[in-house]
Amino acid sequence: MGAKAAKNCYAWTVQGEEGIASSWNECESRVSGRKGARFRGFATRQEARAWLDAGAQYAARGEKKARERVDLPEDAVYFDAGTGRGNGTEANVTDRDGTPLAHLEAPAQLLTQFGTIQLSPGRTNNFGELLGCYYALKIAQRLGRKRVLGDSALVLDYWSRNHLSAEKRENDPDLVRLAALTARERIAFEAGGGSLSHVPGGQNPADLGFHRD
Repeated sequence: MGAKAAKNCYAWTVQGEEGIASSWNECESRVSGRKGARFRGFATRQEARAWLDAGAQYAARGEKKARERVDLPEDAVYFDAGTGRGNGTEANVTDRDGTPLAHLEAPAQLLTQFGTIQLSPGRTNNFGELLGCYYALKIAQRLGRKRVLGDSALVLDYWSRNHLSAEKRENDPDLVRLAALTARERIAFEAGGGSLSHVPGGQNPADLGFHRD
């Protein structure tokens, strides 16, 4: 796959309002916590305006992602996290077709009607990505699958190996516990011949549809 175009602006629409933000932080401030929000990154403002004028639909992107999934490994488990539904951070674990798998391991009381895992208020996407990775590892082992894929370099390269900054270790005990549990699952998974690898966010079957790229 070739490199993806850089996103230089973000179109957003929510509750009758719309606009084009020059940064993700600006876009997030407009849509975070608001129901029915839609947003998407673009290389140019002209593309962003055209998307808004066409009704801010995700359909074309979804069709493109479905085509790209054909090239992804079928015998794998995928994870991601997102906040775009407006109810806080959700973690997602799926197969290549985007079918939810979190129910195989996550407590029922944490599951949403969409099969995702609802995190407690205030939890970040990064924490959600790590939680998704934790359950993806457990589910992969349960199903006998040897590959786990996600789009978070932070989680894949550091947090799932229990590599946290001193600041995180001091200030976030929940993250410390989750990183240790995930690292333990990763060690067992890799000892059994499993591997973790990166999938571009725009091609991730577990992408909740809110991914910045």
